[in-house]
Amino acid sequence: MNSQQVDISTIGNTLEEHLVRELGATPVTEFGNLHDLRNLAGESTGYVHVYTADRLVKASFLSIAVGPGRYFNIHLIPRPEYDVPRFVYEGLLMPGASQVSLDLFADMDAEARVLDLPTFYGDAVQVYDAARQNPALQLQASRFLHMRAFSSPLFLLMARAPDSVLPDFEAYATGYLDAWLKLLRDADKISPPAAADRETRRKHMADMLIKLDPDRDMVVQVYGEETIQAIEAASML
Repeated sequence: MNSQQVDISTIGNTLEEHLVRELGATPVTEFGNLHDLRNLAGESTGYVHVYTADRLVKASFLSIAVGPGRYFNIHLIPRPEYDVPRFVYEGLLMPGASQVSLDLFADMDAEARVLDLPTFYGDAVQVYDAARQNPALQLQASRFLHMRAFSSPLFLLMARAPDSVLPDFEAYATGYLDAWLKLLRDADKISPPAAADRETRRKHMADMLIKLDPDRDMVVQVYGEETIQAIEAASML
């Protein structure tokens, strides 16, 4: 176990720097107005940074203050013509008891490619196995049915995680990211009809996640519908 203590305000930040450096990613100017997220009271609470790169539709990095803590969400979306899963790392970071999750999830049904899964997920399989064997991580399934339906076989989640284990989880997130970057660089293209079908599945999945988000109405009351729709467009679609 990594006994290092961590400042929860920095969790996830190094992954943004790592991705930009590795892919030479550049900012998407369309979402420049989200660099300073303000609530309805006019208070500055966080940001969304969005990048693009070769083989990458977008990489979004969301961070907002939530009371004494912070919510962050990292979503990496490869171009649909490349046979690569999406990367998601998110957390509600609160002093002493955080929730963090990590996944590489496919846009196609996993059941249809069971024999291919070790190749499809590459080095992330070994990272997942290491996390599962770490006695400090009390891993569990999501309590939400729709999230369990969308999750991949490599989904990792910790609820009520003490600060002391967050460096370990961050290390596994970095391992997933490195595995994902290798998959992206080595990816084969799929057929145009398959890519179009993947885009349709992505849009459907995003619509369902927005519709089923149990906290959306509460967040709209803080930021307003227009800002929340802009965040969703930047980080999910």
